[in-house]
Amino acid sequence: MTTNAKNLVCVESSHKRELHRAGWIVVDASTIIENAYLETEKGLITGVHKGRPKEKFIDHGPGVLMPPLVNTHLHLELSALKNQLHFDKGFESWVKALLETRDALGQEKLIEQAQKAVGELIKSGTLYVGDISTLGIIKPMIENSRLNGVCFHEFLGSNIPSLFTCKNDSVSSSVAGHAPHTSSPQLLKALKERSKSAGLPFSIHVAESDVESEFIHDKKGQWADFLIDRGIDWSSWNIGSKTPVSYLNDLGLLDPLTIAVHVLNVTKKDMEILARSKVKVCVCPRSNQNLHGKLPEIDRMIQKGIEPALGTDSLASCDSLNMFDEMAFVKNHYPRLDPEIIFSMGTINGAVALGLDRWTGTLSKGKRARFLYRSVNVTNKKDLFQRITSNE
Repeated sequence: MTTNAKNLVCVESSHKRELHRAGWIVVDASTIIENAYLETEKGLITGVHKGRPKEKFIDHGPGVLMPPLVNTHLHLELSALKNQLHFDKGFESWVKALLETRDALGQEKLIEQAQKAVGELIKSGTLYVGDISTLGIIKPMIENSRLNGVCFHEFLGSNIPSLFTCKNDSVSSSVAGHAPHTSSPQLLKALKERSKSAGLPFSIHVAESDVESEFIHDKKGQWADFLIDRGIDWSSWNIGSKTPVSYLNDLGLLDPLTIAVHVLNVTKKDMEILARSKVKVCVCPRSNQNLHGKLPEIDRMIQKGIEPALGTDSLASCDSLNMFDEMAFVKNHYPRLDPEIIFSMGTINGAVALGLDRWTGTLSKGKRARFLYRSVNVTNKKDLFQRITSNE
């Protein structure tokens, strides 16, 4: 099965034995083979070989075969809000407008546009996702598409609902806490315990905005007033004189099964906590630039041994869910980052964060025979990664 877009083909091998040749094969960021072919059988990669096969083979061309992209954090249910919101009136105003606009659009429109976004994701080379949904409308459409990954049902407030999780080789169901400034500590701990007991990742937005940091540290501010207006009683929350990261650490929520999303406003101590806890980090730089006018400290994360994954957030906060666009943005705004690191952020790092690295993230033996062909014309490995991460 193939899906075609400009200069890109998404390939899924059949269960019979097949040989797929290309000018280049990127097994992973450190293993690139020129003039090579993949051997597949029963839907899995059974070998990667240099040279032209002597048997019948599928010749994809002089370009590159590479792993599919992993969008570790996105909100498909907000796809109908593209170009509906302003970014220049502050984060609190943006959140209020998002909730009002989402409710006004109605579920039918949200589903229609989310379904369209699923198709665009696949055409642009993303086959694995970590989707966040508060309305619970996305999982069926992901299950009925070529996407695989984890669907996180997101909760906020103080009430602890009935929690459902299910680990699956194709589409798993897990839970997410919205953020430390919108969800009670009791709710967050219950969500984390439920996902952990199922061996599934737990996702949470953390250290994203100034109002979040102010609320957690000072127990007052615009966000405190906003929560009261929304009927959320935060008076018993154990906040004050803490950063969002240190607060979550005190709650025992940071471990290798937690995905901390955004981590935009972090101190040196916060970065040490994140590294020490081995929490997975997912950054969404285009969204951060639009909503907050600042970018995460990816260079410093990597120096601390953190291997961040990459997400797009939603069409309510950036103009596409295309991971090639996200990688190109990172390349342009972080010139000291090697293209190989950026490539890993969009592939294996996301697969590890979502617990999908058994199946994807690289084109090594035993992984699923799902891969991309990019039509690029290069003569060396360095130029190859430059072209991939520049989305040229």
